[in-house]
Amino acid sequence: MTAAARKAYEEAISLEGSGDLDNALVYFLKALELAPQDTEIAYRTATALLQAGYLDEAQSQLRRVVFAEPENLKARASLGNCQLLMNDFENAKQNFDEVLAATPDNLNALYGLASVNMKMGEPSKAAVPAKRLLELLPESPEVLTLFADTHANGTQISAAVAAYRKALKIHPDFPPALLGLANLLLLRKRFDEVIELTIRANQLTPTDPLTLEILADALSGKGELEDAFEAADAALKLNGRSQTNLVRLSVLSRKLGKHDTALEYALKAHDLTESASEPLNALGAALAALKFAPQARAVLTGLTSGRGLDTDIRKLAEDLIASNPSRISDPVGETKNRVEEIAATEATVNVEVQTPGSDRPEPNVGRAKVQEITQTPAADKPLGVQLADDDPLPNVLGLQRRDRT
Repeated sequence: MTAAARKAYEEAISLEGSGDLDNALVYFLKALELAPQDTEIAYRTATALLQAGYLDEAQSQLRRVVFAEPENLKARASLGNCQLLMNDFENAKQNFDEVLAATPDNLNALYGLASVNMKMGEPSKAAVPAKRLLELLPESPEVLTLFADTHANGTQISAAVAAYRKALKIHPDFPPALLGLANLLLLRKRFDEVIELTIRANQLTPTDPLTLEILADALSGKGELEDAFEAADAALKLNGRSQTNLVRLSVLSRKLGKHDTALEYALKAHDLTESASEPLNALGAALAALKFAPQARAVLTGLTSGRGLDTDIRKLAEDLIASNPSRISDPVGETKNRVEEIAATEATVNVEVQTPGSDRPEPNVGRAKVQEITQTPAADKPLGVQLADDDPLPNVLGLQRRDRT
């Protein structure tokens, strides 16, 4: 390593340690340019690229390091993490397996292997490294949540609930544990607790539609259909292509007596995946509610026979939707605007609370979500907005109701 490369490298390390990740990356790249064969610089540059979300560039550097130093287990584990983020699950799994073959208790490889197996839909395989990781780090909320995730859909649901609760006792504002526990309690019809958990999660991650979808199901389970509809509608603005949520909105609209709107949501859901049964069931139910019983039966008959939606019935549905004075807006078109609106609001809040001389790092917007098992609790966020006496009554999310006088 030349003197100039070392100077740039040491400056990068200093900037990274102070939380200035963007400028640290600049100096890492400068050091790498000055000493392209130095694998230590290449590895640290790759991890900085990975944190900044430059996955292709990070993978290229990590592959180069692993090729030059096959025994470099840190680089191989980081390569596995990079491939996990890129949804290259087979190669990620191979790299994690190789690391664990050499060091069976490597924390990053255990976490990565469990995560890969979960992504591949194999929770029973994920449970083995997750259990070992929990033995090594019994007080880590990230590890407890991962362990709970591996048991959430099996026969050990009580163990999963206990692990989620322990994670939240250690880190009360850890969104994955909040959502995991909410999902399990929803199955047990513990609706009040689900509502409390999902509202907390929504305050921490307002751009995640899943929190609102789970909230909508809990509210619906309690019979609070207007609130459930509004939560599901808010989720749709964040993800306009969620077939499950479109079906949810169709069912809620029908229960609220808005049968034309129920039909429109069902048709939009059907158009996303024409072979799916849930949208056709919702469409048939909406037609039956609109007193088109023969057409509703035809939809269900077509579903069972695999014919799909008949052309004449589709034309009828489109005509009914076109004549509906309360047609819904385009959910796909609204998604980007809603996410940008929330991001702008959060940016404004961050500017307002920043104090001169504060050593708190700025929000890490747009960076790759590399899981760290030493994550610190998130800062508290405001719970809602204050309303004037004459404002419309809000629901539990603080959203203004459109359908209440």
